[in-house]
Amino acid sequence: MIEITIFPMRNMPDGSATIAERPIDPEFWDVLVQDENGELLDEKEDLETYGAAEAAVGLFLLKYPDASVDYR
Repeated sequence: MIEITIFPMRNMPDGSATIAERPIDPEFWDVLVQDENGELLDEKEDLETYGAAEAAVGLFLLKYPDASVDYR
């Protein structure tokens, strides 16, 4: 099964990025589409708002209509 996941992200001092865990607010969002083996099929990175991430999910659902969505 294909899964679409929204990841809340934040930048690290060393220039890398990591998942923003509560209570830290995300700085941006990434949306990944993966198959049942975890292979990356599609992605949108560095989305500035949660609304943009939701819009990306909507577009991915048009491309992968049987996908499940995980809102982290």
